[in-house]
Amino acid sequence: MLLVRRNLLVLALVLFSPILFANEVTAVWTRLYGTAATTEQKLAIMTNIVEQHSREMIPVLQDALEQEVNNLENISGSTQRDRVYSLMRMIVDELGDLKATASADVLSAVSEEVSDPFLQAAAIRALGKIGAAGNAQEIAFRLRNINLGITEFTAREEVETIVSACVETLELLRRPVGFSPVFFTAIGRYSAPVIQRAERAMVNMIDDPTDLLLEILTYENDFAIKYQVLLVGDRSKAPEERKAFLAKEALDQGLKFETSDRRQQISLSNLRTKAANMLKQYAGADDEAFILLDQMVRKSFSMTESLTALEALGASGSDAAARLLAAYLGELNSRRKEGYTFSNEKIVRATINALGNIGSPIGRPALIEVEFSNWSGDTRRLARSALDKLK
Repeated sequence: MLLVRRNLLVLALVLFSPILFANEVTAVWTRLYGTAATTEQKLAIMTNIVEQHSREMIPVLQDALEQEVNNLENISGSTQRDRVYSLMRMIVDELGDLKATASADVLSAVSEEVSDPFLQAAAIRALGKIGAAGNAQEIAFRLRNINLGITEFTAREEVETIVSACVETLELLRRPVGFSPVFFTAIGRYSAPVIQRAERAMVNMIDDPTDLLLEILTYENDFAIKYQVLLVGDRSKAPEERKAFLAKEALDQGLKFETSDRRQQISLSNLRTKAANMLKQYAGADDEAFILLDQMVRKSFSMTESLTALEALGASGSDAAARLLAAYLGELNSRRKEGYTFSNEKIVRATINALGNIGSPIGRPALIEVEFSNWSGDTRRLARSALDKLK
């Protein structure tokens, strides 16, 4: 340490010389670091460099980090390795804070070649801070592999340290290639803070992820994942018409597929219900959406699903939706007159309410017919109330 202090004192006198230019300053620091005999001396020198927090020191920092990366094979013993990693961490953090864009290659090398997950994570975060867009694909690939269980680490803390760093960096880089791995992180078996971090990242990294979500919706067979696609789409910053488009695609799939697997049945129901609620909020006057909602009502997957679809149709304020509802109510009236006994009248009442909420005269004939279809008194009174709302 005495030698280091002497060198630093000499260097300080030199640095305060008014005739010394910036490139000469960096050359002096580079020589001093290069001639340091021990890791402790390097740490002392690097501490002085970092405290300056000067962009003029970027070449010195890069050279120093490259030296340590190239010397990794010569490190023996865990204590020595820990000291070197502390030194490298100091350099990595400073390069990130200085936004040293030219440091991408050496930072990438650190993220891949050192054995310490926390130093790897620091290098990955630094890549995000410097805006290393060219490294987005390699970081996305790494995160994808970890999501698939392909990782050199086994301890949960180590794995999640790398995962969090990848998520944060991909959020900063804002490249489409990073969206899918972050999505699967958000639905992975990680701790709540990691999942929540991934959920926030998706909102910030791509304003309109609809096309990327459609790819997942199309190629993933698990309906639980498809349901998550809708949740992410709904939270996104995408325009309402794009959210409606995603919901239509999801509902179309939910209506076409059937399964005997109980878990998948539940996921399918969640998918259809979420899609219907999104269409209620975003669809507007969308005839394709109304047709899908009408199919959802008629397929009668469950009372809850049918009621959700009817409510969505009723919220549209559209004549096209009123035609579908009136036709359905007419069919219910016919079945009732023919003697069909309903276990309850929730569906017919929901249809009546939907027509009343739309307020279109298209619903008038079917609502009047309720009076002559042997429905209960409460249902007939509801139809008369709905008629009063029609234009």
